Amino acid sequence: MSLLRPSGRLLSVMTANLRYPARDGHPWTERLPLWADLLSDEAPHVIGTQEGVLDQLEGLVERLPSHYAWVGEGRAGGNDGEFTAIIFDTRRLDAESVDVRWISQTPDVPGSRSWGSSHPRTITRVDFRDRVGGRRFRLLNVHVDHRSDRARPHAARMLLDGAREALAQHREVVVTGDFNADQDHDLHRMLTADGTLADAALSAPEAAVLDADVDTFHFYRGVRRGGRRIDWLLHSGGLAATAAGTNTFARDGRFPSDHFPVQALLRWDTDE
Repeated sequence: MSLLRPSGRLLSVMTANLRYPARDGHPWTERLPLWADLLSDEAPHVIGTQEGVLDQLEGLVERLPSHYAWVGEGRAGGNDGEFTAIIFDTRRLDAESVDVRWISQTPDVPGSRSWGSSHPRTITRVDFRDRVGGRRFRLLNVHVDHRSDRARPHAARMLLDGAREALAQHREVVVTGDFNADQDHDLHRMLTADGTLADAALSAPEAAVLDADVDTFHFYRGVRRGGRRIDWLLHSGGLAATAAGTNTFARDGRFPSDHFPVQALLRWDTDE
């Protein structure tokens, strides 16, 4: 049974940390079919992923219906390292441009890092045209460093700069990511304080927010109701969240990742 399967003209968005193929007792060979089943059942129009490496992404998209495609670049450059890849439904969305930036003082240099980041970190930016109605939006997908507090404000600045640029071009904005900080962190306030972006888990009607009190990072321990969300889905004002939720899918006690994916259904304001 799906959590937030798309309906009508609504845009279905997901953020999903795939978990790289770590030697942690949860091999990718066992998790891949779980991800494929989850995504096939939910059928999101666009998914911002984090941590996936090339083999994972290729294997996952091969298992999805043929209308799904993906774009991105490894954090070490080219096909090397983890991606902040974006998977999308080509029946619903046209990718008009793709760009990958590094969260560093040299954002155009593959593999670059600054401000004490533990690894190179990327923002993948895709400008989409929605085939339903022809409206355009920019999706920004990020994996924020888990150690460096100095790097987080720079990640926020880059995301806001990308969002404001898109809005100036009359594109709405969706931001997906693993922010490695919860919703009470300054990073969340930086991104939402001026109204450029809103958190779908907070902007959607309260009755339509599912499992809002579930921690999105669970490290394979399952549902923990502390309400600590480090995976966010943000949107600009021309999109309204009609529903949002944390997807706690598991099968026989096994989870596709150590993060739960977060989903939202977004409505264009012109569809009111």
